[in-house]
Amino acid sequence: MTKKLGIIGGMGSHAASWLFKRITDLSYGEKDQEYIDVLLHNNTAIPDRTRAIVYNETSPLPELLRSVKILNNNDVDVAVMACLTAYHFKSSLAPVFNGYFADPIEFTVERLQEMFGDLDGLKVGVIASTGTLRSRIFQKALEPLGATVICLEGDEQERYFMGPIYKPDGLKSGHASAEAIRLFAHQVPLLQDKGADVVIGACSEVPLVLNEENVKMPYVDVFELLAQKVVDTCYQYI
Repeated sequence: MTKKLGIIGGMGSHAASWLFKRITDLSYGEKDQEYIDVLLHNNTAIPDRTRAIVYNETSPLPELLRSVKILNNNDVDVAVMACLTAYHFKSSLAPVFNGYFADPIEFTVERLQEMFGDLDGLKVGVIASTGTLRSRIFQKALEPLGATVICLEGDEQERYFMGPIYKPDGLKSGHASAEAIRLFAHQVPLLQDKGADVVIGACSEVPLVLNEENVKMPYVDVFELLAQKVVDTCYQYI
């Protein structure tokens, strides 16, 4: 029997769908009963995380807590959120969840240490929402180890990340235009030009565009890594 997994989604729905599918693809089951028991709460009532962090608009915390309560009521063992920016609120969620709350930031630091050993002096380019960047969740994890976080700012961040994500034909729409995809992918060479030694894709929409094959430099896909770690955790009973 595997551990029961809960996915808090709706941030956006296509990202949650991708994470569920990827977890299924990576699972070790060979017949129906050997796959992970998954409860996906696609909570589309969760307010925008970036607007809450950057502009002090409606907090997503009450709806995130509602999702956690649903997971608790269904005896979920492992929880994960299909949104990196939402992990800014993890410190208020993990204590009220009855199981293990998977943390992609911790997994990313571990993977970078596997890749580079000592992180002192490493320049890490972060592709992430403005909310994630402003929350400094990666800076807080990496800077004490001597690494420097490099990211896009101002107009570049709006043009190459926020625009391609949120525009009507952007990645959250489910029918992203070729132009939105092109602009989003251009973040990689921009970060490389700024001196990044490695790029991390730190948003649940990133796997919809970027992967290890089309990023021509050292790369960590945070949600690919999260999916694999969650699968391994859920099969620890076997």
